[in-house]
Amino acid sequence: MAVNSYELSGLFFIVVLLYFIEHAVYAIGVFRGTRPPVSGAPLEEKDPPQSAWESELSRRPPCTVLVCARDEETNIERCLISLEAINYPKDRLEVLIVDDKSTDRTPEILEAWKARMPNLRVLRTGEEVMHLRGKVNALTQGMDAATGEFVMMTDADSHVHPNWVSEYLKYYKHDTGMVASVTLLDRRKFLDGIQSIDWSYLLGLAMASANINLPLSVIGNNISVRRAAYEDVGGYRNIPFSITEDYALFQAIWRKKRADGTPWKVRFPLHRDLLVMSQPCPDFRTWWRQKHRWVKGGEGLRAVGYLIFILGLLANLAMVTALFVLPIPAALAVIAVKWSADLLIVLPVLARTRMQALLKYFPVYQVYLALFVFSMPVMIAQKNVKWKGRVYRH
Repeated sequence: MAVNSYELSGLFFIVVLLYFIEHAVYAIGVFRGTRPPVSGAPLEEKDPPQSAWESELSRRPPCTVLVCARDEETNIERCLISLEAINYPKDRLEVLIVDDKSTDRTPEILEAWKARMPNLRVLRTGEEVMHLRGKVNALTQGMDAATGEFVMMTDADSHVHPNWVSEYLKYYKHDTGMVASVTLLDRRKFLDGIQSIDWSYLLGLAMASANINLPLSVIGNNISVRRAAYEDVGGYRNIPFSITEDYALFQAIWRKKRADGTPWKVRFPLHRDLLVMSQPCPDFRTWWRQKHRWVKGGEGLRAVGYLIFILGLLANLAMVTALFVLPIPAALAVIAVKWSADLLIVLPVLARTRMQALLKYFPVYQVYLALFVFSMPVMIAQKNVKWKGRVYRH
């Protein structure tokens, strides 16, 4: 029996309304991320509850900023300039750059900078052992060498805010094992803005899920970890290999019980001073490989991750198909609901980071997002992941 336009419109509206409801739930998690740190359980059990983070900041715990660099001669200096400007006592802050077998001028640049930054240490990776490959190997050796009680991680193609380290410390309490935040992208071209608003949406969902206790992932160029929590999970040596090492560490800490039987907590705040800016993919091939790595690395997501994917696939399919099979008013209504759902995530992220200018890319981003979602099954089917000159079979 043929389906009339009213029944078809009703089906499309059910899909996008479910999508909207899902995003409204996640919007609660985004809102929680915007709240300032509040006193409660202290960082150390002996600390007075009324000054949970103040006592820790006044103590100025030793921290390490850990960066892995592989062939980053065009980006590493800008990263180092931002790390040099970090507003934290230099005698309490170690900057550790792990040169991951670079073949360009990266090692020379790092050597020149050692004379300029007394707190800069440079480590070159050794041979890969066990299941440790690529960046995971570099991170493991970096964590082994790091001296900080808290380790903040970013990438060589990124730059951070001067208050990045001190702001991160505000969110640590005695049971906090990891704190993560949002990264956006520098813009020089139109497509850079599309990629940046995409990161605001994807990381907005990651933040939202963590803040409503349904964790998905984090972004490896903007995370911090308490060394005690890292060691409690056995470090990367004890974590199954993943091409998305940030996701693997995040999930390991989230699931780990502390000695007293309570879990380590992971926090995902949203604050301007925690924003990291990174570089967009310069071409389609790099973009595809980056997304392919993310998709393959996320195959072990919890059920909530698959729910987001399935509803996202259906909603984007409904949005595109509605233009061809529904009356124009009904099609526009379907699109309006879909766009409103996405704005529930994107708007607060951009507002809190003062990046509202990215909203001009939002209409075109909706086309981009649909194309990306439709391409995900192809990415999942591809076995070999190519990234940074290395090939991983996943």
